Amino acid sequence: MEVYTVNTFIVVLIALVMSSTWSFAGIFAPSVMTLSAPVEIEYQFDGTALSIPFTVGGAPAAVWFVINTYGKASEIVGVRNGFLGWHYVNKIDTTVYVSQRYQREVGSTSISWDGNDQDGNAVTAGTYSYYLWAYDDKSSRQLASSFVMIGFDWDCQFAHIYEKGEDGLSLSNPLFVGAQSWWMPGRKGQFYKWQMGGDPNDIANYQMTTVPLYAANEAYVYGGAVFDPRDYSIFYHCLQTGWGGSQQAMLKYTFVADGEAIQDEDWLGMDEAWDYSGIGYQGPGSYTDRNYIYTLSTGLHQYGEEWNKLICTSFEGEIIFSKMMHDWYMPDDPNPHGYVNGSPHLAYSRVPYHWFLLAHTSCMHQMIDTTRLVVDPDDESDMVIFSNSNGDYWMDSAYSPDVEPAWYCLADDKTISMRRDSIAIDRNGFNVMGTSYFGLTSFGVSTQDGTGIGYMQFADDTISDDWDVKGGGLLCDSQSSYDGLYYSGAMSPTEDWTTALRASTWFVASDSVGGIITNEPVAVEEDSQTLFTVNQNLPNPFNPTTTINFSIPADDHVTVEVFNVAGQKVDTLVNDFMGAGKHSVVWDASGLSAGVYFYTVKSGEFSKTIKMTLLK
Repeated sequence: MEVYTVNTFIVVLIALVMSSTWSFAGIFAPSVMTLSAPVEIEYQFDGTALSIPFTVGGAPAAVWFVINTYGKASEIVGVRNGFLGWHYVNKIDTTVYVSQRYQREVGSTSISWDGNDQDGNAVTAGTYSYYLWAYDDKSSRQLASSFVMIGFDWDCQFAHIYEKGEDGLSLSNPLFVGAQSWWMPGRKGQFYKWQMGGDPNDIANYQMTTVPLYAANEAYVYGGAVFDPRDYSIFYHCLQTGWGGSQQAMLKYTFVADGEAIQDEDWLGMDEAWDYSGIGYQGPGSYTDRNYIYTLSTGLHQYGEEWNKLICTSFEGEIIFSKMMHDWYMPDDPNPHGYVNGSPHLAYSRVPYHWFLLAHTSCMHQMIDTTRLVVDPDDESDMVIFSNSNGDYWMDSAYSPDVEPAWYCLADDKTISMRRDSIAIDRNGFNVMGTSYFGLTSFGVSTQDGTGIGYMQFADDTISDDWDVKGGGLLCDSQSSYDGLYYSGAMSPTEDWTTALRASTWFVASDSVGGIITNEPVAVEEDSQTLFTVNQNLPNPFNPTTTINFSIPADDHVTVEVFNVAGQKVDTLVNDFMGAGKHSVVWDASGLSAGVYFYTVKSGEFSKTIKMTLLK
């Protein structure tokens, strides 16, 4: 058995860089795309063409325009729609229109909408959310790191992008953190940090520690690492001890740069391992929303018992819940290859306790809310926010109504059998899914409720014979100078997949923006007197600032206060005498943790409270 050392890894990486066709890139300073658009647009829904003005900055853009319901989530309960009724939505504002693809250059521009839904019917007059999502489909990918593998084959997500520092505030230079995949020669058992913005080819920017038990044991499989959000010298991950009959355990380590990581023997570990049998070989992934650690089991595939678990652990080492995700298990309905389900990937949606589940061999797409599970693991009330069974005709390469079984979405011809490699979600709720085995397509994008927008390819991707998986990627959306998509590099069939461009990370510009379209006038007046009105804060959800707009009917004393879910006041934004008319106030929540908050506006005898969501 060959054991790879740190020095071996360094030699391999230096040889890779020196023998490649890459030029030394210098400092990584990407051309970030920015979209800006009005927060509020007035429209009378009279069938005339509405022009939505916006500005594209930084890079040319392929743009899509989306219309969602607004403030209707509580009215949309357990609705099934979509292709063959495979799309399920519950207590979420839903998509009513997705535009065609538009091409726009840098500068001021616009998109037109006629007020119709996706079926060509006029929508009911009222208030709707609108969004623009865009990416750069004209420029070649820019190298971000020669040493970080953002894609992860058919396994869990080994890499993560940390946008917040240990103090909870946004990092000016976000971090790549994670683990090198267990099957990478010379890299097994290595956990790392990489700060964006340095020389992509400078190994000095690569901070690495080694967990020796993996290098010494070929049978041990692991997934990505979760770094403690309060202390980045500590990381956690899940160990799988073997294939086809084994154990899973959560481990905690201290990161020792250029040395061996130190295990905390008092924190869970093998003494608290879960016994199981008959699962596949994918490494189990771990993720965090800064509240808890979430771990996915590796899925069942064609083996023994059900093992589609979502396990929630506190940073103190308490198992909060261990939940079998039964929707992913089809024991009596195997596909032609004998698989009975797929191995889910997981992504944090930036809304507290909301998670997206996606698999490479099953077309199930699910957004779940774990809020109730944290309190009671058996309480599945409103757990599923949306679900696309069989992909709902989306991200599905075998969508025929009579396909057997119905959940099976892999065509038997490998070159047209799409795999879903990854899932990442931006701050406006767009879901970006990496793909393989689907021609030049590298990823697809869906809206906040799982409705498909379209399939995308990168400008420099010429790999069309699908000789191997592409690996997928992630995104950064912290309103920093590094926002955009981060994906594996394009490869050719002549390259060694273990040391080729897929073992590096590349940048493509992308952004989204949103606002509301409403038939309510900008200034609400009645008998020449302004009404008392308090609008939903925008943006919402937000990170870390948002604007609260309100109007008062007469000169009076006004207070605007913010409360947490426990009813404790956390901030006072206004406590002053104000004149009649419209007012706005900006709340900066940089020092507070993610979660739901409430703001109350009081003026004289009037008072109104509205909920808002802070993301981190």
